[in-house]
Amino acid sequence: MGTNHHTAWASGTTSFTAASMNPALASLDRAITYHKGALVGCDGMLSWAAGTLTWSGALHVYFTSAAGNAVHNSVAAGSIALADSEFAYVTLSETNNAVITFSKAAIGAGSASGFMAYNILVLGYRNAVDDNFYPEELAGVFAQMIAGSAFVEKAAFNAHTILYAISDNTPAALTVDEQRIIGRKTGGNIAALTGADVLGITQALDGRQQAIICADNVTVDWSAGGTQYMTFDRDAVTMSFSNPTAGGVYRLLLQQSSGGSDLVTWSTTIKWRGGSAPALTAAGNAVDILTFTYINSAWYGDIALNFA
Repeated sequence: MGTNHHTAWASGTTSFTAASMNPALASLDRAITYHKGALVGCDGMLSWAAGTLTWSGALHVYFTSAAGNAVHNSVAAGSIALADSEFAYVTLSETNNAVITFSKAAIGAGSASGFMAYNILVLGYRNAVDDNFYPEELAGVFAQMIAGSAFVEKAAFNAHTILYAISDNTPAALTVDEQRIIGRKTGGNIAALTGADVLGITQALDGRQQAIICADNVTVDWSAGGTQYMTFDRDAVTMSFSNPTAGGVYRLLLQQSSGGSDLVTWSTTIKWRGGSAPALTAAGNAVDILTFTYINSAWYGDIALNFA
């Protein structure tokens, strides 16, 4: 060790000086510690489809530098396509807050992949057999968000969305339009319900009114409103009903034209009070209100005449 233990020994062709030993020891240290412990996170959602890995928000990598400092690198939102047996990786930068990029290489022997392992963080690879993406053990965020499929990115939500599950139980964001009710139909999934759906659930407790356009043949769609009205513009109209709800009570206001004596031919399935269809008030501009109840697939009708 020379004259004291602080001085590396040197003699002839054999050298143990610090200048000659440090590079070798540093290389050995890198070889031992090349597989850096790293934390990986994502601001968005990760997905794997058709051989392409996509991350909708920035990826963040946190690791310890060679100098022992905590360092942050980031990867901008993007995607990378992988062929069979290719793996995705990033080359870490010792510069804090450096923006780095994804790369890919084929799985091979020795140096066939074209890089040394130091400062390389592998995120996963595409399996040639099933074409799935398999996350590397350090990339826990990939394992959770891709393999588990249990997360929905925050950016998909706002004040007009709710969390629900699609047919394969994958969580997703459902946008709710204005004036819509969310519910579940018989045998169906959670969805934004139509007017007819709501009528079915509420058993036709419907206070909406709807204008009917007069025509030779009129079909009154009760899903459009439980109270409907029509003014005659011709002498005779044939009228039928559609989309009732069992147990529903409906109202129909009919106003005569200025000439009066306008007539309606009703469906023969309606059962009327007294056994026959009533005669409308014949006077010009006269108003009659008819009430219909739909019970056990049958219509029951009544009329209140001549509102002044």
